[in-house]
Amino acid sequence: MVAFAKYHAMGNDYLLVEPQDGVAAGPLAARVLCDRHFGVGADGVVFGPLGRPGAAGAVEVRIHNADGSACERSANGLRAFALEHARLHGTRQLVVDTGFRTSTISVDDVDAGIVSIELGRPDFSAQSVPLQGCAGEAVDVPIEVGGIRWRVTALNNGNPHAVLVLSAVDDQLVDSVGPLLSAHPRFPGRVNVEFAAVVGQDVLGVVVWERGAGRVLASGSGGCAAAAAARRLGLVGDQVEVVMSGGAFTTRFDRRGTVLMTGEVEHIATGRLAAGIASRVKEPQPS
Repeated sequence: MVAFAKYHAMGNDYLLVEPQDGVAAGPLAARVLCDRHFGVGADGVVFGPLGRPGAAGAVEVRIHNADGSACERSANGLRAFALEHARLHGTRQLVVDTGFRTSTISVDDVDAGIVSIELGRPDFSAQSVPLQGCAGEAVDVPIEVGGIRWRVTALNNGNPHAVLVLSAVDDQLVDSVGPLLSAHPRFPGRVNVEFAAVVGQDVLGVVVWERGAGRVLASGSGGCAAAAAARRLGLVGDQVEVVMSGGAFTTRFDRRGTVLMTGEVEHIATGRLAAGIASRVKEPQPS
């Protein structure tokens, strides 16, 4: 039987599955498992450990969104993986390789589920996102969506993001503009879209439209991207509280601009897939 664990961070839920017994760690398995009606249900899956060392001896994993698309890095998914690893093996610090990026994760308090992840320095170059039709930094760039010219700051912090800093954010705006901007032709690889508003001194309200999951209750990398964009625009300082529909976390920037995210992760369940659904996430056997 295929075992899994389910965690959430601020309502952003992830399944953790160790690929074994023929489990195919890829798009099909992710779509099957994440289906909220016919599967277990989640925003994404972290497959790992993969049984081979990643870069510089890091634990290797692969992350997929609910639609099956590959995810370069999920701050919440990786923090969930690190907490599960700490619960099982007692390891409080972990370096994880997703095949795209390596991340250092620290479990600050196992019982309380407080986990921090270093996300490096956000890259605002248009090439890193990529954003077509823009040279240099993609800061406060006008992009037309739905007949309106929006001011967008794009960046890559392990995932590509497009951030709109507004006076206020509502779900109707997110649901109408989010999918259009995420799939905008100027973003050939698609992007996650963050709608942010400064709601207090160094406090940012953020709603995220993920390219592979739609509107979500929270996103660690998305919230950090919004904080980085607001900081780059001079709207917040070096320590920012990010408030989302599912909860809040803290983002800190050091003198070099490196980002550290700290927040809670909660274990929901551990279980085993029934035979029927397990057969749908396994590699076909040769006849």
